[in-house]
Amino acid sequence: WTRIPTEHLLRGSPPPPQRRYGHTMVAFDRHLYVFGGAADNTLPNELHCYDVDSQTWEVIQPSPDSEVKQAAERVSAPEEAPSLCSEEHGLKRSQDVFGLDFGITTTTHTRLRDKLPSGRLFHAAAVISDAMYIFGGTVDNNIRSGEMYRFQFSCYPKCTLHEDYGRLWENRQFSDLEFVLGEKEERVRGHTAIVTARCKWLKKKIMQARERLKQKSKQDIEDEGHATCQKDGIGGNVKLCRLQPLLEVPIREAEAQPFEVLMQFLYTDKIKYPRKGHVQDVLLIMDVYKLALNFKLSRLEQLCLQYIEASVDLQNVLIVCENANKLQLDQLKEHCLNFVVKESHFNQVIMMKEFEHLSSSLIVEIVRRKQQPPVRTHSDQPLDIGTSLIQDMKAYLEGAGTEFCDIILLLDGHPRPAHKAILAARSSYFEAMFRSFMPEDGQVNISIGEMVPSKQAFESMLRYIYYGEVNMPPEDSLYLFAAPYYYGFSNNRLQAYCKQNLEMNVTVENVLQILEAADKTQALDMKRHCLHIIVHQFTKV
Repeated sequence: WTRIPTEHLLRGSPPPPQRRYGHTMVAFDRHLYVFGGAADNTLPNELHCYDVDSQTWEVIQPSPDSEVKQAAERVSAPEEAPSLCSEEHGLKRSQDVFGLDFGITTTTHTRLRDKLPSGRLFHAAAVISDAMYIFGGTVDNNIRSGEMYRFQFSCYPKCTLHEDYGRLWENRQFSDLEFVLGEKEERVRGHTAIVTARCKWLKKKIMQARERLKQKSKQDIEDEGHATCQKDGIGGNVKLCRLQPLLEVPIREAEAQPFEVLMQFLYTDKIKYPRKGHVQDVLLIMDVYKLALNFKLSRLEQLCLQYIEASVDLQNVLIVCENANKLQLDQLKEHCLNFVVKESHFNQVIMMKEFEHLSSSLIVEIVRRKQQPPVRTHSDQPLDIGTSLIQDMKAYLEGAGTEFCDIILLLDGHPRPAHKAILAARSSYFEAMFRSFMPEDGQVNISIGEMVPSKQAFESMLRYIYYGEVNMPPEDSLYLFAAPYYYGFSNNRLQAYCKQNLEMNVTVENVLQILEAADKTQALDMKRHCLHIIVHQFTKV
């Protein structure tokens, strides 16, 4: 047996379900789904999902299509089903059968009742194909239920955004800067696009380093094969050459090991799960926490804090407390002091050998804390959890990264500045091009096979590349249906969404745009479907 930690340590994911009993758990596609049960005298009806690969929890949110509508189809007719409407021995029964689809189709049920199944315990659950069925259970006021619900799992391929950027960090391919760290001047390579998108403090350091480089003699730079990237207003011309030197960025405040952990967070939004409670790992994460505070990375601060606080135990609390005191990590020091003075801990801690070697000021603080515990105050201020990788990359594409563009994408002759490292991380097509066939002028023509996508569809594709966005107008989906294969994305997630988008969203309002895209891409089935709608809704179209 191995205990799987349920704390959301170093992941930034939502918290796990509350402790409970009488719930069910089913498995589907390497995920576990927990529903119902009694949790602290309540009957919650959230559906919790556990990813066994990333070891993270999330609460599944219903798709907009799950809202209550009139029945789109009959689930079963009264004469075809056994009668469940009678009441006997106080047992309330219902004949309602709900089909709840949070993934790809719409809710269907025989009566207008609640949108979602109410919380319950001691019900049954089973998976058949790609749907979960739950039946019965005890609902509010100890009423037993005979209701049956169906939950349609979403079967889209997973988003690989974090893994793709993580691989870029691991292999350091296309690195364009080198951080020079601490007094030992250890060197860590990175990518300007990712770092400047995620951390304003490091972005400022990089801009200072670029400014110093620009101040050098232009002639010397040309002689050594150097190049600088100059921007002339928003969307201005970007001048580049194939080989650029690594930009050196000195960071005196950081040592290599904690800085590498911080860099891993910038690329993936998480850090590797260290051995819980192992003192060297706890001290390393404390150094990372100190950097996160200095660099104003709120999200990383919280991840480090969660890990350290969960790792503090009787064996390491004094070492962690002294280190927190030395690094001036006041919040962490408070946690350690409160841990030490607990009734069940205090006598054991003061008898330890390490207690004798504590600084006298810390011993005084512990004794005073034991004699007179401080009054606990609760702050009403919301916790700042910072911005996520997806939020930062979205802002970067929308303009925050304009001055760091190093490649021009040409769509039908119109230039669109972009970032090589990001394109290479997400697309094997761009990775191979930049490694072996980089155009001399730094300009790349964009097409999908023989077809040039519309400007709007091209922007939708860039949103998918930069931050994994899959929502787009249905006419864009037609252009991008073949993009995952042509550009070598990690999986066909984009194609799955494009297919679903087209199947669900052809209307009289957009049928002409989709017809035009279908004609241009030679999607004959979709073209016939559009013509059929136009003929039958001719006046409206």
